[in-house]
Amino acid sequence: MNFCYFSQLWPKQSFSAAHERTFGIIERFIHNNIKTYYITPQDKKKAEHIRQYIDLKCHQADPSNTSRVNHVLSRIQSPSVSVFDTHVSECLYSHYVHQVFQNCAKVLDLQDLHSLRLKRENLLTSELMNKEVLKAKPELGDELTDKEMAAIIRSDLIIACSDYEMELIKHLNKKVQLVTFFYPTTRPLDEEDKQAIELKQYHYKRRHFVFLGNMSHRPNYDAVKRLKDKIWPIIVKALPQAQLHIYGSNFPAEFKTDEYNGFICKGLMKEIDILGKYRVMLAPLRFGAGVKGKITDAWREMLPVITTPIGAEGLFLESSQAIKYECVNQIQSKFYSDMEPDRLTPQIRKESLEEENFMKEYYTYDNTEEMAKKLTFGGSFNNWTDEQFADEAIKMYQDEQLWFNAVDNSQKILKRRMDTIVNEKLLMKAISETQTNLASMRRQDILQKLTWSETLRSNYHFAKYLDEKRKNLELTGKLKQIN
Repeated sequence: MNFCYFSQLWPKQSFSAAHERTFGIIERFIHNNIKTYYITPQDKKKAEHIRQYIDLKCHQADPSNTSRVNHVLSRIQSPSVSVFDTHVSECLYSHYVHQVFQNCAKVLDLQDLHSLRLKRENLLTSELMNKEVLKAKPELGDELTDKEMAAIIRSDLIIACSDYEMELIKHLNKKVQLVTFFYPTTRPLDEEDKQAIELKQYHYKRRHFVFLGNMSHRPNYDAVKRLKDKIWPIIVKALPQAQLHIYGSNFPAEFKTDEYNGFICKGLMKEIDILGKYRVMLAPLRFGAGVKGKITDAWREMLPVITTPIGAEGLFLESSQAIKYECVNQIQSKFYSDMEPDRLTPQIRKESLEEENFMKEYYTYDNTEEMAKKLTFGGSFNNWTDEQFADEAIKMYQDEQLWFNAVDNSQKILKRRMDTIVNEKLLMKAISETQTNLASMRRQDILQKLTWSETLRSNYHFAKYLDEKRKNLELTGKLKQIN
């Protein structure tokens, strides 16, 4: 079996959650002895991080260069699966795959719903959080929403990071699988584990607060501005010896280090394990979508997180996909096809369904504040005002037992949701089922047929236009050199 991965760029390690997800997916395919190809328009000089995988074939192919893309695809022997890392990559490359490899399953990695993030941003008010932002949904008619929905409809399988976003797109009658990150979570947190005990005891040695994120990403910029202007002044007044260290790239001029108030901009974080020296992460995210990588990175270093309902979305121990998690954990079968709910005990099935129904009700965001009390999170998330956020941060910083409980919760969530083996099984089972049933699925999906009919017609002419434009530019450049 051959596998193609299409992206707009080469991934970089420790750069973002999306890049970590890319590495995880590719590693799982290579681990399963699947011949893998990575295709992007970006120059190969920037591929140094991905080239560590000697079994991975890397190709540069500009989607506007039809002959180049077709040449690259001609060197790939009948791929069974093509994965597109965003709706943009799907739009640029899927029509080539659809025409050249008709029996190839097209998988869209929905890293997050960009249209949901934009919709939420447009509804921001002066408050830290409000229910209008939480309850916002992408609306057809918006250009970005239409593009994302079209990419979803054209694809045979959708991989979602967040179970909330899964629920949003289920009405499209698409096959959707929840797959988060691929983290090694083999280290148990029990009294017999000396390493875990030592790490937990770091509460006494750990100091200060931390934030991590690229400032060119608008939710991160907004969060740091909120910290600087509203939240940090409250915290530092109660904890005058504490500091807030901001890590990331693309710092705007307004985010300047203020040593007197303990607000310190540190620049890029060279190693993620630096998080392990801090006591609490602050992430007042007021809008966004998908799973927040900064939070899972913090948990990997046993660092509790103070965030908002937006930040915690898709990161609770409880899940609307509880049965699938229980199948993986309880059945312990090496055969992906054996992961079936009817093999679970009646009690486990009952408890899993109750959990799923609870999460679906919570994600309506009608009774959020009351229902949130029943959810498990590695820190504090049900924060609606700046004062409430600051108070929770101060308590987490000072209360040793509260801190320990948050660490324990974070490890349980990582083990259930982010474990490498768990998500590998879920991913491979979904792909196997899609391949097996591909022909019948496509026959029954009338909307997909109609969408592809229009897509191929428009993309054929647009690709032809871009190809001719590129050739004219090349010819103009040669004529200038001659003259």
